[in-house]
Amino acid sequence: MGIILKNKILIDNISFIDKSFDLKNISNYHLSLQVYLKGFSFCILDRERNKYIAFGNNQYSKINSFKILASEIENLINDNKWLKLPYQHVKLIFVTPRYTFIPSPLYNQVEERKLFDFNHKLGLHEVMSRNFIYGNSSYVVYSIPENIKSVFENYYPSIRLYHQSCPMIEEILLKNKLTNTNVQAYLNCYPDFIDFAILDKTTLKIFNSFAIQSITDFQYFILNSFDQLQLSPLNVPLSISGLIKKDDAKIEVLKKFIKQIDYLNKPSHFEYSYGFQDIPDHYFTNMINLYQCG
Repeated sequence: MGIILKNKILIDNISFIDKSFDLKNISNYHLSLQVYLKGFSFCILDRERNKYIAFGNNQYSKINSFKILASEIENLINDNKWLKLPYQHVKLIFVTPRYTFIPSPLYNQVEERKLFDFNHKLGLHEVMSRNFIYGNSSYVVYSIPENIKSVFENYYPSIRLYHQSCPMIEEILLKNKLTNTNVQAYLNCYPDFIDFAILDKTTLKIFNSFAIQSITDFQYFILNSFDQLQLSPLNVPLSISGLIKKDDAKIEVLKKFIKQIDYLNKPSHFEYSYGFQDIPDHYFTNMINLYQCG
């Protein structure tokens, strides 16, 4: 278990499982996974009770290649008796800033590689993947390392892959629709890049990812996105999720320009076992919401 300090958890390497976990009910459990170059996370949902009953997170700050990461994940799964079980319902978020959105009327799988190559180049040991995003009727096309894909498919033959934009876009569109919100900005943070979106009611106006190496980068890319849409950050609320502390210096700087900042909570339509109370609500909302992606 992680170390808890003033209700904030150091989440680098933790895992917990509810005492109600029952091998006899494995067919009722859904496993959600999230992987990116610097980390691997999972959570387990008891679909019968609509309750999340397990969670794990491992950070790999020194890893700099997906080949090494694939080996680390394979070792972790082999050493974790909960992850080695024969789950029938498994979804994986592969987190990457290397993606392209294609409106559904323009999408053709034969041409997706060419469209992807306008912004990125497919690596030698990468394969293409894609998801349809219902909320804005588009396809997100992205690359995934072959060794990462193989590790998960070997352990979970029925696994379904998703880009991190899928649960984020579906969730924020639903949130705006239910609250009848006008213009709203959303930020989801990873250790070395951010996903940033702006919605006008239920229309996605912008969704971009930016590599972050400094506080200046963080401030510039967000405020420049407001400027592109001729929106005042003084008047547009920002909701934050992902792996960033509420007292992070980057957030403190942002508060000088954006007056309405809050943090996304864990989805209220699920229940959660005891361990989740020690994890900041906004840290893993995207992975928790993955279950609802079609």
